[in-house]
Amino acid sequence: MNLFGRKDNIFQIAAILFLFIILFTSSICFATIPTRLLFVGEDLSVITSASKHPETPEEAPAVVEIMNSEKIKNYGLRTLGEALSMVSGFYMANREWGRQPFIRGIPDGFLFLYNSVPMTSDSTKSVFPLDEELSLDLVKRIEIIKGPSSVLWGPDAFAGLVNIVPLRGRDIDGIDVKLRAGTPNHEGHFTVSLGKNFGLWEGMIAVSATTRHSFNDAFNILKCKEGEACPLQYVIGHDTLDDSKYLETIFNLSWKDWLKISGRWSTVTNRYVVGEFDSEKLWPAKKKMPFRFVKLEANKSIGKYNFRLSSYYSKIPYEEQLVDVSWQSNSHVYYGELFMDRQFWDKTALFTLGTSYRYNKITGAVISKSYLPDYVQPGNPIFTPIIHQEDYDTNLFSIYGQIRKHWKRFEAWAGLRYDDHSQYDNTISYNLGLRWDPNNDWNCKLLFGTAYRTPYNTQLVNRTDLEPEKIQNLSLSISWKPFDYLNIKVTPFWNKIKHHVTEDPTGGLSFPGSQDIYGIETDLKYSLTYWLKLWFNGTFFNNYGDNERYKVLDYIIIEPDGSFKPFYSRWEVPFETGPKNLFNLGIDMDISSKLKLTARLNYASSMEGYYNKGKNRFESTNTWLFDMTATYRDMFFKGLDGRIMIKNLFDRKYCVPGKYSPKKGDPISVYFSLSYHFNAPF
Repeated sequence: MNLFGRKDNIFQIAAILFLFIILFTSSICFATIPTRLLFVGEDLSVITSASKHPETPEEAPAVVEIMNSEKIKNYGLRTLGEALSMVSGFYMANREWGRQPFIRGIPDGFLFLYNSVPMTSDSTKSVFPLDEELSLDLVKRIEIIKGPSSVLWGPDAFAGLVNIVPLRGRDIDGIDVKLRAGTPNHEGHFTVSLGKNFGLWEGMIAVSATTRHSFNDAFNILKCKEGEACPLQYVIGHDTLDDSKYLETIFNLSWKDWLKISGRWSTVTNRYVVGEFDSEKLWPAKKKMPFRFVKLEANKSIGKYNFRLSSYYSKIPYEEQLVDVSWQSNSHVYYGELFMDRQFWDKTALFTLGTSYRYNKITGAVISKSYLPDYVQPGNPIFTPIIHQEDYDTNLFSIYGQIRKHWKRFEAWAGLRYDDHSQYDNTISYNLGLRWDPNNDWNCKLLFGTAYRTPYNTQLVNRTDLEPEKIQNLSLSISWKPFDYLNIKVTPFWNKIKHHVTEDPTGGLSFPGSQDIYGIETDLKYSLTYWLKLWFNGTFFNNYGDNERYKVLDYIIIEPDGSFKPFYSRWEVPFETGPKNLFNLGIDMDISSKLKLTARLNYASSMEGYYNKGKNRFESTNTWLFDMTATYRDMFFKGLDGRIMIKNLFDRKYCVPGKYSPKKGDPISVYFSLSYHFNAPF
């Protein structure tokens, strides 16, 4: 890290401190009209990720959504990917290895947090906790922020942020046991949670385990076994995958709610099958991507100032394998943060200031690798793919702040962050916003902000002063609630992306490009009666900008004079946005005091995929999927709940873009679950 090694750094820091002083003094000078309290106590409808302070979604300085544990249960949601697919703006692409996230047309565009700890690694951009590796049984709520969030959370909170808030002792207050089974993927799952609030002390511990068989489990590319008479390294045969297995343990312990320690340990083995476009060859593959951390947090108030000291260590031991070719990498992150806030003038103004330091040690980062299907196939007895890996480390120093001020029906805020990274250009992120509540029925927010994203390994190793990907976002959120039973929200948005880089299995990294994405989100909730509720959300957008351009070395000819003559392949494909039209239509019915029925219709418009250096194009059809869940509470005795979940009820047949070729979507599947809660004798 070189914080004061250049003059421009000193000027940038001085400018940041000067702006903080102006914002701070302005909030005091103009805070002349006392109004209602700006912040409230925490409950299931409170979000903390928008400002690192508990507040309602309407008052948060961002476009936010909250999904609580009750909705997760009622809709039979098993994974984080299923949960996010119910939120406007989100699309979960169903790849071979699991789901890949899109938000407002941007792939891999948001930062995942678990208890405010990033679940990402600088060594790979394909770590997404969207499937069975993260159990929703242990989640209290999911906090979702749409739009750049780098001011408070740093790089990679690019187009949004998702924070998983785990259960605490008071949320369990005893012992919970949950069992689930499903078909045709032969899923088996159980969770045991124990939690209690002992006055000054509070704690919980939980274990969750899942086994699952892939819907598409057959492959025909086999490795010759040692000792067999086999003339070639790879042969055609027939076999099926073993089960994928997931194990997760979490804990948290707090004293007087000011000293907290928490952690998570997981192990993941995800097995799947991949194949090439227009090819009968299918390869077995495996991916391991566990996420583990230990976090310590202390809160202390001194007069009108609130201080928070947070520190964590996280580790992601990543492993990937295709037939017998495998590679591993490890990410070790050490992080410390000091955070301060103070409220002014009857709590109508809030000033936030923080600083943090992160050290990341990467071992075995994949810098480049051959196109594996060219090597892993019958008839190749000698050549093996080249996988280039290196070790490196990075450090990041950050300072950030935000000021908010409330006047009667108005509130304004401004935030700024300075990041000094050891291997790419120093960056300044900012956000500005205005909230207006003309009356109790309306809530309007205008937001503008920027964020950056960590470069790929290939860009980072042995290089400095890189220009990372940048996004600018403008959003206008208008919410209208004329009656208790009706709520309508409309959010037009615009994203401008610069220096955007994507990765292709055959082409490596694309040349940097720019993209403009503009669209609108709609949300509607309507209660017909006390026992029947309807809801709808939709996302509709378009984009224009550069194609993704690739240049790959094919071969080299040695001339008679000894010189080398390289030959390259060049191609372009459109920027991948996922479906440009999405919507969900849902219904909640309380059939009786014990029986609850929920249903959801999900629509995604067609989308494109390109393979074989852009030569093969695939376009999916419009996809309509219908899910239904029935819950029966206190089945045979109090505390025992039963649930049946049906995914893709009408067994719609559809295909989606995969890694090397299109893949079939998941068929109809049925899951049964039992949950039991009882008060422990302690």
